[in-house]
Amino acid sequence: MNSTSTTQPVLGEPDAHIMMRRAKTTVRWLLIVALVSTIVMFLFVRPAAYLGAIPIPILFVIDVVLGLLERQSRATAIREPGQQSISKKEIELDVQDAGILTGLGIVFLLAVGTFIIAAALFDWPLVGAVATAGFLLAVLINIPYLYLFVQEAERDEREKVTHQAPEAADSEEMHR
Repeated sequence: MNSTSTTQPVLGEPDAHIMMRRAKTTVRWLLIVALVSTIVMFLFVRPAAYLGAIPIPILFVIDVVLGLLERQSRATAIREPGQQSISKKEIELDVQDAGILTGLGIVFLLAVGTFIIAAALFDWPLVGAVATAGFLLAVLINIPYLYLFVQEAERDEREKVTHQAPEAADSEEMHR
C-alpha cells in the first residue's frame, strides 16, 4: 500500500444520496402496496376500490422527484476528483434533503391518519371525500408546525454533518 491511500479519508456516498435512495425504496414499496390493495379491493369490496388507487399518481410523482434528487446528490455529481473532505455544497444538499424528507414524512402521516379516521367513522363511498377534506384541513392547521419541523430537521442534519467533518466547514470558509 502506498502512504497516500492511508492518509486520505474515504468519503463514500453522500448522506443526501443515501437518504434519497432509502426514500425511493420506501415510496416504491408504498406503490406496490397501493397497487395490490386496489386489486384486492376491486375483487372483494368494489365500492371502496378507488381508495387504493388514490395514492398511486401522487406516489408516482414523488418517486420521480426523489429520483431527480437522488441523481443530483450522487458523489460524482457533487464532488470534484480527488476531493478529500465534504464541501459546503454537499452539506447544503444534505440539509435540504433532510428537510424535504421530513416534510414528506409528516404529510404522509397526516394523510394516513385522516384516512384511518374517515374509514372508522364513515361508509366506504364517503371515505375518500371525507379523508381528502380532513387531510386538507389538517395540512392547513399544521402549516406553521410543518415549517418548524422542517427547520428543526435541517438544523439537526447541519449539526450532524458539520460535526462529522468540521474541517470541511472551516476549509470552505477559508477558501472564500
